[in-house]
Amino acid sequence: MPFDSRLQRAMRLLEAEVQADRVCAANRVSAATAIYCAGTLEHLQAMGAPGWPERDEPLAEDAIFLIASLTKPVVCAGVMLLVQEGLLSLDEPVADLLPGFGAHGKEAITVRHLMTHTSGLPDQLEDNVALRTRHAPLADFSRAVYGLEPLFPAGTRVRYQSMGILMLQEIAERLTGQRLRDWLRERLFIPLGMRDTTLGLPADGMARTVYAHASGDPLYGNEQTDWGWNSAYWRDLGAPWGGLHATARDLGVFLSHILGEAAGPLSAAARRAMVRDQTAALPDLPSHERLADRWGLGFRLGARAYGDLVSPQTFGHTGATGTLFWADPESRVACVLLTNRPDASRTLFSRYSNAVAAALGG
Repeated sequence: MPFDSRLQRAMRLLEAEVQADRVCAANRVSAATAIYCAGTLEHLQAMGAPGWPERDEPLAEDAIFLIASLTKPVVCAGVMLLVQEGLLSLDEPVADLLPGFGAHGKEAITVRHLMTHTSGLPDQLEDNVALRTRHAPLADFSRAVYGLEPLFPAGTRVRYQSMGILMLQEIAERLTGQRLRDWLRERLFIPLGMRDTTLGLPADGMARTVYAHASGDPLYGNEQTDWGWNSAYWRDLGAPWGGLHATARDLGVFLSHILGEAAGPLSAAARRAMVRDQTAALPDLPSHERLADRWGLGFRLGARAYGDLVSPQTFGHTGATGTLFWADPESRVACVLLTNRPDASRTLFSRYSNAVAAALGG
């Protein structure tokens, strides 16, 4: 049976969710998916509408989503280009790379800790809302991180940390002399043919972007703020922990490259390191955390959102705007699901992943 036919069950599931307004209410539904197998695009589909109140046209397959934390492994891939070029090593202290960072007990934090969420840095700053409210540049967020004390000694716990990814941007920009958004475009996106992916606002502005519904979390801003997900400020800030815009197709190409199924700039050694269980080798990490919260370099391994039918080596990420991607090295399947509803992560992600894995996982 052709792959496309076998995927119809998954597509019917997604269509039912969209039509029932479980993905998004008020007829402003957005959902796009791309499924790759062995590097070949097997299915690409968009459902619903762009979500903006003034636009009711059907959603295009090349619609651009704000993908939130799916940004993190993409940024880590960009930093791995520096590693493979010999400009950086994973166990290098961040304080050796960023003068002034090591103050207040942060001298033991390494690049590996930043990529595995074991640095002791926080997810968001205490004055996150205040910074966004006044439209602060990323440099102000970085200065605040320099002044922090870590929440725990590096390598002793796993705690999700967006501010660690911000420090990766600081490192990359210091080593390359370029803005991270430009480095990623030149060295990762263009070589992979990810023509619609940008850190920050796309070149043609908001025209092809999808509206991101509020999550209910005050950290992200509601739909009336001028600093939330749909504001010009946030869309162009280019936060390395959550500011990437991309299409489902582009993200499928990226995952296919990490799987080794598509040519691109990352070496096989770098790709293997990114999807290897890095937290398992941290000697001071409690055993229960090694089992429950497994991380590669930027990728989470074996998360519930990837469903019940994938292999333990499956890697990927989820995003707070309602986004998911994963790839299974065993089946060679890569799955991307982009929605504009934060609560899609509750049950839709795992059920959709199960349907895709059952269709193509062998």
